[in-house]
Amino acid sequence: MTTESGISNTDNILGDPRKSLMVMVVPIAIGMLVQALNNLVDAIWVSSLGTGALAATGVVFPFFFILVGIGNGLGVGASQAIARRIGTGDRAGASAAAAQVMVIGLIVGVVMTVVFALLAEPIFTVAGAGPYLEETLAYGIPIMLCSPIYMVSFIFSALLRSEGAAKKSMYIQVAGVAAHMVLDPILIFGLDMGITGAAVASALAMVMASLMAVRYYLSGDMYVRFSFRGFRFDHDLDRDILRVGIPASLEMVLLSLSSMLMNLILESVDPVSGIAIYSSGWRILNILTMIAVSFGSALVPISAAAYGQRSYGRIREVYLFALKRGIVVMIAVAILTEVAAPALVMLFTYSDSSAALAGEMTHFLRICALFLPFYLIGVVTSSMFQSIGHGLWSLCVSTLRNFMRIPLCFVLSFTMSLTMVWCGITMGEVIASSIVTVAGFMVLRRLRGELGDDSAAEMTRSG
Repeated sequence: MTTESGISNTDNILGDPRKSLMVMVVPIAIGMLVQALNNLVDAIWVSSLGTGALAATGVVFPFFFILVGIGNGLGVGASQAIARRIGTGDRAGASAAAAQVMVIGLIVGVVMTVVFALLAEPIFTVAGAGPYLEETLAYGIPIMLCSPIYMVSFIFSALLRSEGAAKKSMYIQVAGVAAHMVLDPILIFGLDMGITGAAVASALAMVMASLMAVRYYLSGDMYVRFSFRGFRFDHDLDRDILRVGIPASLEMVLLSLSSMLMNLILESVDPVSGIAIYSSGWRILNILTMIAVSFGSALVPISAAAYGQRSYGRIREVYLFALKRGIVVMIAVAILTEVAAPALVMLFTYSDSSAALAGEMTHFLRICALFLPFYLIGVVTSSMFQSIGHGLWSLCVSTLRNFMRIPLCFVLSFTMSLTMVWCGITMGEVIASSIVTVAGFMVLRRLRGELGDDSAAEMTRSG
């Protein structure tokens, strides 16, 4: 029987691929869902401050997503590097990779802080803040000034998952959200900080989550052992991390750029409500898509460890199983969303100032929920590419998925109908994911030639 301490964490990525995936998926999904609530909690409280404050969170969200993307991207790069070394039994190499990515993450966070400290107003203006610039600055500046805090928290979560400690990763995410839920009303209303209080509450919650992760590693129970004594950059190890980490980070940056372009398209259709409906509705979708993302996040360390063992059979098995099981789950999620859309929308339209958005936001959810099973295909295929070190392939897949919608939505925006723009989003995801499916099986075929087909041997051992 495995536990969540010490080397036994690695049983969660070295055991039977199907069982390993499900053991990892559940806590990762819970952790990601509650993490997504960080943004949802902000929006629910902020919506009571009016449409301007709600739109401000929508303008800031792409930039926050860039921050999340870089942190998670570096985490994915380290995760595949660490898991591959776990597959070969190289504990020292895995620990060195963890130290390298943490220092890189801190440096990147400080750079982002400096950039936004100097250029926040012109950046948010170009991003479409428009009449909501004051609210956007009040919310966005505190978020971006705390970039190093967020970066460390995101990387810690990825490092815990990389060695199979998915439950510990879940614990720190749940603790962060719990702290956020307590701090939000206190700072927003109790201390009368308004929208700035929402940003400060989020940052303080991340501090608490990071301190929990530090405690786990200081306990000495983890496979990875942090040591910064005599630290220096290892170019080979950094290259191994960044060949996946940079493309993975760029994927999120491109998603944020796509969101900014969508904001501009929506502003041309409905400058008053378009961005507010899209950003709030996307927050709900973001929570739903976290279920798909959890399948991809669980696949990365399992498939990377198998790649370290040069086992094509295990890579193929976990990829196909993630696709089959994930698609079934996302179909169920899509059906539930169609039914529950009006109730979900009430989270953002309960106040008098935002009640008028309810009808169109319901249309948004019901139309966009149709792409959820296809979204799963794209996420899982990208994760498989990342696990075998093909970061650029993953980047190409994400670029296609994120930008296929832009020309479609742009053309449909001439109808001056928000509902038609929502249809463009769904069509873009369906078309792109269909192409991605073909790319995934092409890469599997190349892997079989590179590693040899050990599928029969793996099936015999697992049987």
